[in-house]
Amino acid sequence: MAKGKKKSKKKDAALIEQNTQLLRRILKLYDQYSIEQNSVTCTEVTKTIRLLLEEGESLTRVFLRPNPQKAIKPIAETDEPKSVAEELHTFVRPFVRTLSTCEVHTLKVFAVWNICMELLDCIELGLYLKLPTTIVQTISLNDCLLQPDPLYRLSTSFSICRTLRILNLDYNDAIYLDGNHFGCQGAYDLIKFLLLDCEKFLLDKQDKLQAEMELKAQEAILRERQGLPPELTESEKKEEKKKKKKKKKKKKLTLDDIPPFGPFVTKIHLFDNEIDYLQPDGFAVIQQTINAFARLIEISEELEELDLDENIIGHVCGGFILESLKKRKESKLKKIKINVSEKIDQFVFADILKLSAKMKKKRKRAKKKK
Repeated sequence: MAKGKKKSKKKDAALIEQNTQLLRRILKLYDQYSIEQNSVTCTEVTKTIRLLLEEGESLTRVFLRPNPQKAIKPIAETDEPKSVAEELHTFVRPFVRTLSTCEVHTLKVFAVWNICMELLDCIELGLYLKLPTTIVQTISLNDCLLQPDPLYRLSTSFSICRTLRILNLDYNDAIYLDGNHFGCQGAYDLIKFLLLDCEKFLLDKQDKLQAEMELKAQEAILRERQGLPPELTESEKKEEKKKKKKKKKKKKLTLDDIPPFGPFVTKIHLFDNEIDYLQPDGFAVIQQTINAFARLIEISEELEELDLDENIIGHVCGGFILESLKKRKESKLKKIKINVSEKIDQFVFADILKLSAKMKKKRKRAKKKK
């Protein structure tokens, strides 16, 4: 037994040393590749790796994001005068190249937020995913301005990386499709999945609030059994705040630290798109479509603009829009800019304007003469 214990201790020590060397090499190469590509290292990542070195743990999660403004070092100025000092930014490629060079075999979550990813970044990430040692399970690329070609090149590696389970990509935050011929069905199809996602987000939020309330109730019962008041005293609250501050300093990054993923569309412009009842089963179809838009108005926390002007939605559907705005106000959600056709009940139209923020009216384009 004693010999077995000695062997396991030696093995553990060897693994720790191996991990330490790997982390140090990652830091060194990341810095080197960043300099080569006129980039700066992500302070969050380097800080995390140094913390792992102290704790003797492996690198399993990475979150690349822009450095805080104060952490960005400006390029050394030349003798030539410059009106605005240029700044170095954090890029994705230097770190991904580091992962590939070091053949990092412990990383399970790779996330990027608010850093533009171009073709070479996607190719580099794809190469890392294709390595047999890669065990990445989750990739989150949020607000990275991904274009179709780079994304396609990246996608070719997904089937090769057998461990990949979750893929989160950013979504367009605005839809401008004015002056088309979507009609009711087209408009409905455009937003139905967005609406489903918003409904899910709302349910998750409600479940979370419910769980928090139940937890508080349980804590109150427990305190009463211990002869304490059901709610925390002022001194206890202060102590809790101190503990939370300490935890924040030591807290490791999780997926919750990344801004929520889409599809969070903020602007929908469908001006003059034949969304009206002038079609077969017109009333039923437009009712379904406007009901969907009304529900989106009611629950979406991200929606800022909705332009349905020059679409003859009718009095009833105008009422749907108004009711959704009232419910939105009751939920204390921010006002959104809404344009609808004036060809509805005048009082309903006036109330819609009152409950929504002002949006600039558009002019309908004149049709070209043949």
